[in-house]
Formats: sequence, C-alpha cells, structure tokens
Amino acid sequence: HFVRSKLEYASQIWDPHTLKDTNQLEMIQRKAIRFIFNKYKQLDSPSALMTKNKIFSLQSRRKFHRIKFPHNMLAGGLNVGDLSYLRSITTRRTRHTRPHALKPIFAKTKTFQNSFFPKTIADWNRLPDSVIMSPHFVKALEEHIFC
Repeated sequence: HFVRSKLEYASQIWDPHTLKDTNQLEMIQRKAIRFIFNKYKQLDSPSALMTKNKIFSLQSRRKFHRIKFPHNMLAGGLNVGDLSYLRSITTRRTRHTRPHALKPIFAKTKTFQNSFFPKTIADWNRLPDSVIMSPHFVKALEEHIFC
C-alpha cells in the first residue's frame, strides 16, 4: 500500500491525461503486482493478477476519486470555500437536461480541458441518474466505475 499511497496522493488533482504518462504510472503498479505475488515469468499476467485480486487500475481509481471529490464539495463534506466552478445548469428543463448536471467549463486548450474541473464536470455529467441520486453515492459510484 505504500507505493500506491505515494502514487495516489492528491491524484484527483494531478490526474495525467496523456497516454504516455498514464501508461508509465500503470507500469509502476504492474511491477508492484508482480513483486507482491512473486510472479515474474513472462507468462504471469499482471492484468490477470489484478483482476483475480480485485485490484483496479490507477486510472480508474483516479477517476473514482475525481468524481467523488465534487460530490463531497457539493454535499458540504469538504470546506473548500469557493464553489464557483461547480454551478448547476440553470437553463429551462428539457428532456435532455438533468437536474444534477453541472455547467461545463469551456476550454480552449487540451491541457485545460484535461485539468481537474473541466474533466471532472464532464465525467460527472455523464454519470447515470441512478448513481447521482443514490442515497449511497460512493457505493453506487464504485459499482459504476469498477464493475
């Protein structure tokens, strides 16, 4: 858990968006999996070990924590002050709008588009209503992302 805690420290904020960076992080976990289970042969699949032992990719874990973070902010579980980035869509309700949707943040660059708030709001808005409306949000989010 020591390696994972170092890799996941504040990961909802620094979540990499390039495939190269994501793969480099995942390789660290894959090497750790081989070490933990003492499986170093070429035929020993880190992916199979992860699946068998319910160890999820760092990328999916970062996504889970990124989406959980604004939920905690909106529910009052985190006192972070300014919530101006997390605004509900206030337009007239139509069959395409959802009651818990957040206003997307326009981004001119890929870097900003993949930064915390724009990326997280986009992921939040893609969540099914059953997850957002669940009285057990964290459990519903876990099932949605990890299952």
